[in-house]
Amino acid sequence: MIIGHEHLIKDFKNLVKNNQLAHGYIFFGEPQVGKFYFAKHLANLLENEEFEIGGRPMQDALILENATGIDAMREIKQFLWQKPVISTKRAVIINNAGGLTPEAQNSILKIAEEPPAGALLILIVDRLDNLLPPLLSRMQKIYFGAVKEAELGRPGRAVLKKTAIFKTAEKYALDFLKLPESRRSALIKDLIEDQKEQPEILDLFFEELILKLNQDPVKNYKSLKSALHRLFLIKNYNTNKRLQLEAIQ
Repeated sequence: MIIGHEHLIKDFKNLVKNNQLAHGYIFFGEPQVGKFYFAKHLANLLENEEFEIGGRPMQDALILENATGIDAMREIKQFLWQKPVISTKRAVIINNAGGLTPEAQNSILKIAEEPPAGALLILIVDRLDNLLPPLLSRMQKIYFGAVKEAELGRPGRAVLKKTAIFKTAEKYALDFLKLPESRRSALIKDLIEDQKEQPEILDLFFEELILKLNQDPVKNYKSLKSALHRLFLIKNYNTNKRLQLEAIQ
C-alpha cells in the first residue's frame, strides 16, 4: 500500500474500471513522496488487475529512470505503436522527466498530440516549470504532496490540532481559500503580523493550505503549483512574504 495517497489510488482504480484514463499524465510535487512508485503500480493495475506489484514482470510497461535525449524518444515511439500483449494499454513511465532536453520534450508533445490507441504516457517531475508549456497543456496534472502525520498515524498531530496556533493557522487557510485574490490583503497582513509573535504559524498555514487543495489535486493543480512555488521562494530566499502570499493564485 502507498501510504498517504489512498485517495489517488481509489480515483485511479475507478478510472481504470470505467475505461476513463487519459492518454497522458504528469505526476508532480515534492520529491520522495511516491510519484514514481505510484506510476509503476498503476501500470501493474492495468496489466495484472492488481495495484500491488507481485512477482509477475510487466510486459506492457516501459519504465525509463533518467531518459534525456532523442534516442530514448525513438524507443518510446517504437514501444507505444505496438499492440498490448496483456494489458489494455501500453504504458511509458519517464522518471525525472524534468531532465528531458527541449528536443525530447517536443518529441513527446507530438506523441501526446496524436497518441496511438491504447497508449498511456506518464511523466514524473518535482516542478512543472521544468517542462515546456505546450507539453503541460496536453497532459493532465496530478499533484503528490508530502505524507501528513494523520495519514501515517504518527502521534503528535492529534495533539497539535488542539492547540490555539494550529486552529488559527487552519482558519487562515480556510478563509484564504474562500476569499477571491482581490480581497486577501487584510488576511495576509494579519497572518504576517501573527508570524512575528508565532514564527511557526506560516509553516502551519502552508501545510493546511496545501493539504486542503490536495483534496482535489486535478481541479486545484494551478493553485497547488502556485502555493508550492511561493513556499519555495519564502523558504530559500530573502523575499517579501506578504508579496509572495498575495501572488498565490
